[in-house]
Amino acid sequence: MSATPTTTTLTTTIITTTTNTPTQALPNASKGKMAAVAAAGRKRKLTLMNGEELDLQQVNAIAPVRPEVVEAMKLRIIELEDQLAAKSPAKRARTIAAADVTMELEAGPSTTPASLTKADEKKRKIHLKKIFDRLKKECKAVSCKFQGAPKTIKIEEVFEVDEFNAIFAGKGRLIQPTPENKPKSTVTIMDFNTAQVQVLFGDELKALKGNRWSRGGVPVRTFGAGFGGLGSSFSKSVKQGPCDVEILRLDVNYSKNGMKCTLKFDVGDVGDGSGYDSDEWY
Repeated sequence: MSATPTTTTLTTTIITTTTNTPTQALPNASKGKMAAVAAAGRKRKLTLMNGEELDLQQVNAIAPVRPEVVEAMKLRIIELEDQLAAKSPAKRARTIAAADVTMELEAGPSTTPASLTKADEKKRKIHLKKIFDRLKKECKAVSCKFQGAPKTIKIEEVFEVDEFNAIFAGKGRLIQPTPENKPKSTVTIMDFNTAQVQVLFGDELKALKGNRWSRGGVPVRTFGAGFGGLGSSFSKSVKQGPCDVEILRLDVNYSKNGMKCTLKFDVGDVGDGSGYDSDEWY
C-alpha cells in the first residue's frame, strides 16, 4: 500500500517537468507567442512501450499509475534533458531570435500568396504592376543607353511590413536576416535571378523594350587633319534603334524601421552579349 503514494509523487513531478521544460528553454520567447500556444490547447501525448498513446492532460495526479507509464515518463525526461544539454543557453537564445526574425519571410501558410485574401492579392498585383511600369519607363529613357553592357536601374518604394511580406515572402533568396547572417537585423536583403524574377512578377512580367546606342568618345578624323591633331574630334553616341530587354538580376533591400524598399534591376539588351548566366551567381 505504501508504494502507491510514492508512484503518485513521481508522476506529479514528471508531468510538471514535462510541461514546464519548453517554457524554461525559451527565455527570449515573447509572452504573446506563449499565450497563443497555451490557448491552442495542444495535446501532450506520451507513447508507451506497447505502442499505446497516453494523453498527459488526462492523467489524474491522485490516481494510481501503471509502472509502464512511469517508465515511459522517465525515458522522456532523460531524452528532454539530453536535448537541452546539447545546446548552450546562448546558442538557444540566438536560434530562437533568428527564428523570430525570419519567420515572416519563410514560405508558410500565413505568408504565401495562396493564403492571401482576394483584396490582399489584388493589392499585391497593383504594387508589382507599379514597379514593372516604372522599370519599363526607365528602360526607354534617354539616360538608359544599351551599348553592349548590362545597365542598373534603381527603383525606390515605401511598403508596410505586411505589404512587403505579401510581395516578397518565400520568393528569391534571403541573404539577411538568417540564423547565420545578422539574425536580429531589421534590414532585409534578398536577390533574384532571371527565373526567380519570373516567379515573383508572374503575369505582370511583360516584354521590355529599350534603345541601342553606339559608343561615343571614339576619336574621328575631320577633313585635312590627323587623329588627335588640329581639326580632329570625338564621336558622339548615336541612337541606333529599339531593342528587346531582359531582366538579368534583381537585388532587394528593405528597412522595416523606415519602410523603404530599394530595388536594383540589372537589365541587358537581348542578343548583344551583355547578359550573363544568372543561374550561376549563387
